[in-house]
Amino acid sequence: MSDFIIIEQSHYQKMPWKNGLGETLEIQCQEDINGLRFRISQASVIEDGVFSDFNGLHRTLVLLSGEGMTLEHKIDASLSISRLEKPLDIARFSGGETTYASLKNGNIEDLNIMVRDKDTRADVTTHSAPCSLSLITNNTVFCGFYGCEDTELEMKNHGKLQLKAHSMIIFNQNASATLHQGRGILISITERN
Repeated sequence: MSDFIIIEQSHYQKMPWKNGLGETLEIQCQEDINGLRFRISQASVIEDGVFSDFNGLHRTLVLLSGEGMTLEHKIDASLSISRLEKPLDIARFSGGETTYASLKNGNIEDLNIMVRDKDTRADVTTHSAPCSLSLITNNTVFCGFYGCEDTELEMKNHGKLQLKAHSMIIFNQNASATLHQGRGILISITERN
């Protein structure tokens, strides 16, 4: 088995939103006997509205393009606000919160990482070249890097790799890489201790 695989956007699976108001491009998904463990997807948000209810999941949203949006999260009587104002801004929130999205000025694209709250966590970080990436740790369920633009990575024993914009490289074992060109999102999904 190779140390990594690259999945280009043309291979993502189109899935309808749970609320029926749009579509997502599913990049990676894992289910087990307890249901959905994690899902990584890319979507366009084209109008204001309420997010789908994903009670029991934790969500991380990363703005990929557009002029931004504001998320209002309500749980019981409390209200919190997340502002995604520029590409690579991140919002983290419970999928069970009632979340209303208000677009700032037109459509946006985002990357959505959802993990099961009770036994799984997502570490999501954004990176711009040049930088080093540590890719695998103990208890890792998934580790990948999403290229927001054409990206060049260098991996030990593999040399330089070209990653097309909106593609994902998934790492299969302990690895490290250097990001020489581009920007992207490192996603590490691990078991909760």
